[in-house]
Amino acid sequence: MNSREYYASVQTAILAAPHVIQSDISFDEVSEEECYIRGMLSLNGGYELHIAEYVVTEPQIKRLKYRYHLQSSDNKLVARWDNAAHHPEVKTHPDHLHLGEKVKANPPVDIPQVLADVLSFIE
Repeated sequence: MNSREYYASVQTAILAAPHVIQSDISFDEVSEEECYIRGMLSLNGGYELHIAEYVVTEPQIKRLKYRYHLQSSDNKLVARWDNAAHHPEVKTHPDHLHLGEKVKANPPVDIPQVLADVLSFIE
């Protein structure tokens, strides 16, 4: 899969999510196998999901950096999934989940999975 095909799969996942009201996503193709995707999704209930991921697509998909930040309509953090290496105490390091002030172990995630996970927060 090349980076443009990967981006198309992300767009398909976003379009299929019934709780996404509006999408403002940008795609920067670094090379045929590398891309940076970032932007914001407006969700039901006034929530926003800010996404950023740097992806290498060959020989397999690898998200070198990612951050998916869910915030409420009053701009408060609800949840943030990321792989920044700032919580070495977490057993899934560097992958983890912020829930308010708490940090929890969390396996690596992607945009379709986060779109499914946010439902538990916004419903």
